[in-house]
Amino acid sequence: MRVLAFGYSERDLAENQINDDIVIIGLVGIRDDVRAEAKDAIRQVQNAGIQVVMITGDRLETAAAIAKDAGLLNDASDIALTSAQLNEKSDEELKKIIPNIRVIARALPTDKSRMVRLCQEMNLVVGMTGDGVNDSPALKRADVGFAMGSGTEAAKEAGKIVILDDNFKSIKDAIWYGRTIYHNILKFCKFQLVINVAAVVVSAIAPFFGVEEPLKVTHLLFVNLVMDGLGAIMLGNEPALAKYMDEKPRRRDESIVSKKMMTQIVIMGAWLTVISFIYLKLPFFAGLFETKEQHLTGYFVLFIVSALFNGFNVRDDGFAIFKGLQENTGFLKVFFTIILVQALIVNAALVPFAAFTWIGNMFSCVPFGINGWIAVVLLAVTMIPVDMVRKAASGANRTA
Repeated sequence: MRVLAFGYSERDLAENQINDDIVIIGLVGIRDDVRAEAKDAIRQVQNAGIQVVMITGDRLETAAAIAKDAGLLNDASDIALTSAQLNEKSDEELKKIIPNIRVIARALPTDKSRMVRLCQEMNLVVGMTGDGVNDSPALKRADVGFAMGSGTEAAKEAGKIVILDDNFKSIKDAIWYGRTIYHNILKFCKFQLVINVAAVVVSAIAPFFGVEEPLKVTHLLFVNLVMDGLGAIMLGNEPALAKYMDEKPRRRDESIVSKKMMTQIVIMGAWLTVISFIYLKLPFFAGLFETKEQHLTGYFVLFIVSALFNGFNVRDDGFAIFKGLQENTGFLKVFFTIILVQALIVNAALVPFAAFTWIGNMFSCVPFGINGWIAVVLLAVTMIPVDMVRKAASGANRTA
């Protein structure tokens, strides 16, 4: 709480001086309460492994009281200090206590820039908020500068993100949706790399098993163009999950492809390769088709549908692979659109027009019977239980 004192004196008042005869006639307390949603947002950001530090021009007592109310000062190890105390310490001394600093009072603009620099030297990712001209250097130096919507134009120009409602909850939401975008990129990478690994391996070793070109050039073109673009739509709109805010921040130098992610890519790519050769070499599957051309057309369908079923696997690191589909309606739309397009390509020759015959010839596809379709879909759907077994074996049930 800020306190203003009112008084009068019989003598003339001088600037920065207090007369001996001054009489106090009243006190006024001004309190700016912390928003309720801000308290909850600070707690969620802290749970996400992000350190929140309040840097303010207020007195230390006022700043500490607000910090306690906001949930910043909770433990005896939490540190609140003034700008003067901050500047008494060397850079190395400050680096030792930075993890425990929660409040810096009576702060100068240079203090903000210094804190950003020291944190970056410690390999930390730094976000800084500000609204004034003096905040601009720190906003520009930070990895992410959050300028307040009510702030100066200089601050908005220096910052990378403008918070229009001046609410800390918006910063929390920016972190949440940023993590969601990152997870969706990882999902797409897993989805696409499994397809590419299997396509390369099958195309490379199939000739040694007596199968020339199991995937034609146009099939690979279909994989790279259609599955890339529509696959991004399938997984790019995955909903933001609350559990993302329980994860710890990633290191600056952390690879986007983790060991766990690589394991999934290799295992599922290997399984897609295995079912490819089961389909291509077992007489049972060849017997479901009248010609070799139909058999190879069926493999094109098997490869694409297997990849689509694997799209469910990458939606969640645990077993909730069908959860939240109502929040990402585009997933099933794209899923069935790709199957429909492929069915049209396969059966194009049945349409008595030269253009459709040309499409069928271009993709080296010929129509085949319902038994072949059933066998292909049943073989493709094994991508889901196999990945479930992998997740169970890796302990995903304990972390999902």
